[in-house]
Amino acid sequence: MKRPRLITDYCSLISLLFLAHTLFYFWALGADAVDDAYISFRYAQNAMRGYGLFFNPGERVEGFTNFLWTALMLPLEGARVDVGRASMLLGAVFALATLWLVVRFAQVAGAPRGVGFLAALLLAVDGSFALWAVSGLETPMFAFLVFAGALSYVREQSDEWRVASDEKTLDTRHPSSATFPFSGIFFALAAMTRPEGLLVFAITVAHQAVWRVLLERRLFTPRDLVRVLAFAALFVPYWLCRWWYYKSFLPNSFYAKVSASGPAAQIERGWKHLSQFGGVHLGWLIALLPGLGVACGVWRVMRSKSLDTRHSSPVTGVFWTTYFVALIVPYAAYIVYVGGDWSVGRFFVPILVPFYLLLSTALVDLWKWLWKNIFVRKPTRISALEISASSRYSRTNTNKLGITASIVFAVLLFMSSSWGGEYGIYIRGFDAARATDAREAMGKWLKANTPRGTLIAVDAAGQVPYFSELPALDMFGINDLHIGRLPVATLGQGTPGHEKFDLAYVISRQPEYVIIYGTLLDAVPEYERAPVEWTADPALQRFLTLYRRRH
Repeated sequence: MKRPRLITDYCSLISLLFLAHTLFYFWALGADAVDDAYISFRYAQNAMRGYGLFFNPGERVEGFTNFLWTALMLPLEGARVDVGRASMLLGAVFALATLWLVVRFAQVAGAPRGVGFLAALLLAVDGSFALWAVSGLETPMFAFLVFAGALSYVREQSDEWRVASDEKTLDTRHPSSATFPFSGIFFALAAMTRPEGLLVFAITVAHQAVWRVLLERRLFTPRDLVRVLAFAALFVPYWLCRWWYYKSFLPNSFYAKVSASGPAAQIERGWKHLSQFGGVHLGWLIALLPGLGVACGVWRVMRSKSLDTRHSSPVTGVFWTTYFVALIVPYAAYIVYVGGDWSVGRFFVPILVPFYLLLSTALVDLWKWLWKNIFVRKPTRISALEISASSRYSRTNTNKLGITASIVFAVLLFMSSSWGGEYGIYIRGFDAARATDAREAMGKWLKANTPRGTLIAVDAAGQVPYFSELPALDMFGINDLHIGRLPVATLGQGTPGHEKFDLAYVISRQPEYVIIYGTLLDAVPEYERAPVEWTADPALQRFLTLYRRRH
């Protein structure tokens, strides 16, 4: 009875720590979702009003890459709830569910004791995981679905090996435990949430095939085919429908941000983004420990004499550790290829979960080795009673010191990734709360003071168009076909998603108002600063500039 209660207490403490961390970011963001999240809300807003899943009515542009998340916003829009704050709450729920799966995973995969709790603790204090959990974006939902698929995949393989072992011993207690591969469904939902889900599933299929060839001398089993069919049954109809609806192979947001040819500047920027993320997560040294853990696991398998019993602990451990490495490395390479992101760690959140499980496994194994070989002296002559007492004393001290070391490491990670990372670089550097207040105030002023149907132009395409409910020209092209597909020779040298711009095209569209961060249009004769007081707060007036077309 004592151990289940202890597990519950640990889970509760980690959950409270995470909630406190996200509450901090909730207020730091201005108690509302980030601007990019409102792009999805805008699509849901127009869909609920009968205009279709469009940014502007009648303009067939797919300016979002999170279909399933946008679809979840539809009932919120229909119920007329505060979709910004509701999405933040929903994201926190998905993040908490992910933490629960992390603890559960350690039991399923047969990981060393304490790995699940340590990984959950590190996730709870990680600034990127906490911030983007309450961003209003699809990030926590995508991370949850990816890891739910990974957990199911590892469990399916473990069950398959256990059933094979049971059959050899004539034990039929689990005759149906290795039946339907639900991982295919989770991965399909992930791919419908973000396109990267397709990459994750492809890696999973390749990993399974490699293991089949190495251990069974075959490429796949009928069960593997069922996994692929389950994925295709959901994803293929979705993809065909979106292709028919938007008449585009890829979302317009991809064309606006990325060059498929992968220019050198784009890849160099992506590498700098990866370096920055590694730098605020205790540096590149932290990446060596998971690699060391995988290497040790492979070494244990090579020494093991039970390779034929594939359900053995060493082989099972190598199965999921190599799988996680196979997920992390190509995914990180993909982030580098697309040129990174304007944020600090948003793109990396889905691979934080497997990374911290690998890291926690390496740390626990390292701690056990240090305690056994350095901290504890082996007695030469000792009685059986003394051995028992010494063993209990050793375990007690190991647990206490291990918990203390974990807390110290978690504090260091929080200071580096959260206080010096997401908060220090993104929140404090950009003044995210002021941006939220300014854009919301501007959107509400436009709604109250301009006729319906008035065309506006914006550089940030989320909150101002959403709250104004006016047709909007996205000057960076995320939601505009012409700008989004402009060829840019210098792509990769600027801020991701903010490099394509066509001022002549914007002027030719004759938007009545232009709302931008800065003073770019001061030198444009067709526009003048609007002599209106759209807010009484001077700080917000300095943040956004409102231009009006000269008549």
